[in-house]
Amino acid sequence: MIDKLSLTTFIVPDLDYLKSHARVTIDESKMRLYKFLYELKRVTIFCYPHRFTESTNARIPFTKIDINPKNFFCFAELQADLKTLFKGSDLELDNFNVSRIDIAADIDTITVEKLLSVMNVKHIRSESFQVYKGTIYAGTDPKVRIYDKVKEIRYRKKKGHTITEYENGLLESGKKWTRFEIQIRGVKKNLREIADDPLSLASYFDRLEIIKTNGDDTHGIMQFIYRFINRKFRKEIESLRDHDLIEQLKDAFQSNVTAWFAEKEPF
Repeated sequence: MIDKLSLTTFIVPDLDYLKSHARVTIDESKMRLYKFLYELKRVTIFCYPHRFTESTNARIPFTKIDINPKNFFCFAELQADLKTLFKGSDLELDNFNVSRIDIAADIDTITVEKLLSVMNVKHIRSESFQVYKGTIYAGTDPKVRIYDKVKEIRYRKKKGHTITEYENGLLESGKKWTRFEIQIRGVKKNLREIADDPLSLASYFDRLEIIKTNGDDTHGIMQFIYRFINRKFRKEIESLRDHDLIEQLKDAFQSNVTAWFAEKEPF
C-alpha cells in the first residue's frame, strides 16, 4: 500500500475554496518554507513560499500537498479531490511531482523481535540503524521502518483517532502484524508516472534481506540477539529465506496497490 504521499506543483489551488473549507494557519515570522497552511479533513496544503529571497522563492513550487492515501477509497477518489482543490476538470497528473512517497506491507509471519536476529538492510551506514521503543529504523533515503502494527493501531484508537476498515480488520484477525514501511524522498517521478506503474515501487523492498545462518557463527549484534530468542521460535526463523520474506512483502504491497489504483467509481 501507499502509506503517505507528498506532492508539489507550481499550480495555484482554489484559494477561495481553501479559505472557506479549511483551517488556516499563517506563518508571519518566515520560520517555515510556506506562508499558508490549509488543513482539510483528508489533505494538508501548503502555499506561497516566503522564507527566502523573492527570486529563490519563485523557483520553489507554489503548492505542496500532504496526503494520507488510506483516507481515500481509491486513487480515482483522490484524483477527484485534486480536481476540486485545483478547480480543473482537465487537471494533468504530470503537473504534480512526488516529493515523498511511503510504501508499506503488513506481514503476520514474523515479529520485530525475531527479525532483529536475522535481518539486514543493504546499502546503509551503521549509524543510520537503530532500534527505539520496539521500532527498527534503518537508512535515510530510502528510510526503512519496521514495527508492531497492531500495537500502533491500538495506541491511535485509544487516543481517539479514527482507524480504517483495513486497520480494524488487522485488529479483529487476532494475529500479530508487522509493518514494513519504506519512506522515499528521492523518487524523482511525477504523479502520472506513479499511477501508470505503481508496482515498480515494490523493488524498494529488495533492500531487505534475511541472513542465512544456522546461528552458530557470530555476525555482530543481530546474531548476538539471536542467542536470546526462545528455542521454540528458532526453527521458524531458520526456515526463513531471502526470497520467501521479500516476495511476501512484494506480493502484499502489489496486491493492495493494484486494488487501490484499479479503475473504479469512487462514490
